[in-house]
Amino acid sequence: MKRIFAFILLLFTISITQAQDYFVAHIKGDIEVKKTNKKVAVGDQLNKTDELRFVTQDAKAVVLTMDGNRMVLDGKETKKNDNGEFLSFVQDVVLPLSSNIQLSTRGGDPNNIQDFKTFFGEEKYVIIGDELKVKPDPGVYPIDNGWSFIYRYETGSRPVNKIVANQGSEIVLDKKQLYKTKGVVVDPEKSYPVKLFYFNSNNKDAKELVTFHPIFVDENTLTVELKSVATFLENNNVMKGRELMDELYKFVLDVHGPINKSIFFDWLNSKELITRG
Repeated sequence: MKRIFAFILLLFTISITQAQDYFVAHIKGDIEVKKTNKKVAVGDQLNKTDELRFVTQDAKAVVLTMDGNRMVLDGKETKKNDNGEFLSFVQDVVLPLSSNIQLSTRGGDPNNIQDFKTFFGEEKYVIIGDELKVKPDPGVYPIDNGWSFIYRYETGSRPVNKIVANQGSEIVLDKKQLYKTKGVVVDPEKSYPVKLFYFNSNNKDAKELVTFHPIFVDENTLTVELKSVATFLENNNVMKGRELMDELYKFVLDVHGPINKSIFFDWLNSKELITRG
């Protein structure tokens, strides 16, 4: 009986210990575990008593608790020590991650856009990879007789106006094409905001459609993040199937920013990151 009790106590102790761990789902900047000098990476697990070194104070990590709640380890909660390092234990810098879900709806049919403000919103809009292909309603925005779309932003020294490429009735927001001007590659994060115009080159009529902040998220990075999150949640029996797909969508909203739900699910299905069920 004593051995059985001891075994149960051991299992309980292990369970409590695991409940103190955090699973790393996203990293911005460089964070190191002080004891090992190893950089924290997506897929790592941290204990609340681990001491971290934030290489810069704006570094942060999004982590999951063992029951799937999203938290953030924020370097801004640290203070520089006498050696000029930003050090803190995990338990002292872990905070609930603010949710953007209520503010992040990006609606409209990507294959028949009638209102660009409804589709892109007027703040952040996440684009997975280097390009986004969408179709404006051809009855409202025909791409003929001199009409085209103009993508305008500021570089700090001058405004840049780029004609948006099209493939038939589909327009293509191509990062590589839009953010290269006079041989210089422009950082999208340093050229906010973007204004999209519907412009006629024949009569110079210009209609401003929307002002927004495009966020180009590296596709490989996002794939690794979501695959890690999906595997973690499935292996810990937190959720699966459609519920998990919805959770991955919410993860992108909270960590990266708003994205059209239809476009996201089409991309997610093409990657087969989760087990069906």
